[in-house]
Amino acid sequence: MKKLFIALVLMGTVFANTFAQEYEVVETGEEFDFNNNEVYLTVGTPSGMGLIIGMFSAAFKGIGEAFAKSASGNSTEATADPAKKNEAAFTLTGGYNYYFTDKFALGAFASYEKFSDFDFFTTQAKITGQYGWEHFKIYHSLSAGIMIVPGSEKAVNFMGDLTWLGLKADFEDFTVFVESSIPSTALVKVGASFKF
Repeated sequence: MKKLFIALVLMGTVFANTFAQEYEVVETGEEFDFNNNEVYLTVGTPSGMGLIIGMFSAAFKGIGEAFAKSASGNSTEATADPAKKNEAAFTLTGGYNYYFTDKFALGAFASYEKFSDFDFFTTQAKITGQYGWEHFKIYHSLSAGIMIVPGSEKAVNFMGDLTWLGLKADFEDFTVFVESSIPSTALVKVGASFKF
């Protein structure tokens, strides 16, 4: 029994030392070191605004094509471009954040969205607040900037956005995240960031 107890203690010590994590002790008044800079890329669905404008644009285009067909008397000939029907609707975003603390960041991003015949760019400044645990964080952000619509009468417009919910797996040098925003960037987007 004594030999079994000694063997179990030795094995427990070996396993404890093998799988133990190394923790950095932070003294009172000493700053915790973390990466302040973050660059990220996302891909997502169209924005709420893009969906509304894109759907109205497609509906009016369809109505116009129907009237053109009935006026010409040729109802069997397809006038829609088949390549346009199979085009994916998407949003791409790239940005930068500077974290002053582990809970507060300022940054900027640029976004491109394509939905049917409608596409636009946004460039916005952003403020982010986050909270949570060591490797899982919840965040919210508010941004404002300009929207550029190529070929529009009023090409530059003021635009704002709210990320009402963001969830991220946060590690020392990178994060992966999913977020939902309204109205000017993707309703749902996934992304990854590199921290330095």
